[in-house]
Amino acid sequence: MFEKTRQFKGLPVSSGIYEGVVKVLKTTADFGKVEVGDVIVVYASSPAWTVPLLKAGALIAEMGGILCHTAIVAREIGVPGIVNIENITNILKDGDRVILNGEEGTLDVLD
Repeated sequence: MFEKTRQFKGLPVSSGIYEGVVKVLKTTADFGKVEVGDVIVVYASSPAWTVPLLKAGALIAEMGGILCHTAIVAREIGVPGIVNIENITNILKDGDRVILNGEEGTLDVLD
C-alpha cells in the first residue's frame, strides 16, 4: 500500500481526482516517453506540446493560470489539472506515483 510522503499545493484548473505515474517533460525530446494515462508534468506548454498532452490522465504545470495552455487542454480533454506549483519539474521524477486533486489543487506524492 502506498503512503503519502509529500504534498504540494497549486492552482486547480480542471476538476477530478487521479492517481498515476509521473512523466516529466522538459523538452520536445521527452515526448516519446509519454504513455496513455501518465500524469504529465511540464514547466509550461504551448500548442506545439498538445499531442503528448492528449495522452494524459492528469496534467501539472509549474507555471500558469486558469487560462494557460495546460489548463485549457486539461479541461478540453476532461482530465484533472493543477498549475502554478513552484519547481515541480525538478522535484518530481519519472516513475513517481502521485494523487492529483484538480478540485482542491493538491498533489500528493506517494511512497
